[in-house]
Amino acid sequence: DFVEKSTKGAVEVYLLLVINPADLAGEFGFAAHEISKGNKMMGLVTELIGPEKAVHQIVEWGDTVSKIDNFYKLKAIDEIRVKKQDNYWFEDIVKKLKEKDLKVKII
Repeated sequence: DFVEKSTKGAVEVYLLLVINPADLAGEFGFAAHEISKGNKMMGLVTELIGPEKAVHQIVEWGDTVSKIDNFYKLKAIDEIRVKKQDNYWFEDIVKKLKEKDLKVKII
């Protein structure tokens, strides 16, 4: 349902996975696991979107808000669409993105 709603009307879709080293507790194995898990998730989402839309999978390393902000500006993204989550980090990231005047839609 989220994938369908978040890609409706889109010609191109960018799936951005940001690995924030500050959140990884300094362990390489944990980072590698998170990257692998994220890549698998992006692959599944790409399959759900289907071949009628151009899907780009991007993995970035760094601060989540900064990476999203830079990518939004670099690619001239129309809107950031995110799945609603009930946790502090989600609320904090959305708040910071909106403070940067980025168009964010919570689905």
